[in-house]
Amino acid sequence: MDIVDILQGTLSLIYVLISFIIGVTIISKYGKFKNRLYILVGLCWVSLSTLWLPEAVSFIMSVMFTMGLPVQQTLPIDWYLIMGNVFFPFAIICWIFAYTDMINKKREKLALFFVILYTIVFEGLFFYHFSLGTQLIGVINPVRPFSADLGIFLTVLLLIGFLLIFFTGIKFSRKSVKSENREVSLKGKLLQFAFVAFTIAALLEKTARSILLGTVFPDPTIPLLSVMLVVVRALLISSAIAFYGGFLLPRWMREIFFH
Repeated sequence: MDIVDILQGTLSLIYVLISFIIGVTIISKYGKFKNRLYILVGLCWVSLSTLWLPEAVSFIMSVMFTMGLPVQQTLPIDWYLIMGNVFFPFAIICWIFAYTDMINKKREKLALFFVILYTIVFEGLFFYHFSLGTQLIGVINPVRPFSADLGIFLTVLLLIGFLLIFFTGIKFSRKSVKSENREVSLKGKLLQFAFVAFTIAALLEKTARSILLGTVFPDPTIPLLSVMLVVVRALLISSAIAFYGGFLLPRWMREIFFH
């Protein structure tokens, strides 16, 4: 492993761990508030973070392999693709449930119809192509063993999902930003940042990267791509913390912004 691999793997692991902790923390608030919103948004964030879970697991395996432990150096490509993609539609479903609960309960059935249709198309195409050969879905980058270059159909489906989360998230958070209550307004601003940062990071790595490699960037070892990986992880980690603050706003965060 070179320094870029170590940075990529370490930051991916940090993001996944933070996201799992944040998701579980939000879910745990259901016991106090008896509102399914906390379960839905917590499950949504945990499911979204699984997009980077294979990188984190592969990094751990690589470290263990380097230490001489009897494990493979990275995840097999089939497990990599399944772990990193099949939970994404579930995140969309959870978020749309939460969104309609908060914004427009009357249109819940219509919204869920379309998101379930999206899920069927996503999972159906994924496992259909998977049965024909994993190379149609994505391949492990030969230079960056923790990264997968995704096929066009998966790239397009992920793009649709990212944009759906972005626009609904911005619409929801905008109402909170306009509130005269300082804490509610701050929560809205944090959520806006979370959705913007996550969408930029996801688009850069999961869609744009797969398209640009081999075209605009024929050499996957160029420094610009390495910098992009670090920037993406920084955006992801900051989006997770902002998402946490946008829903729970812990005391330490209030003290930072209202000091």
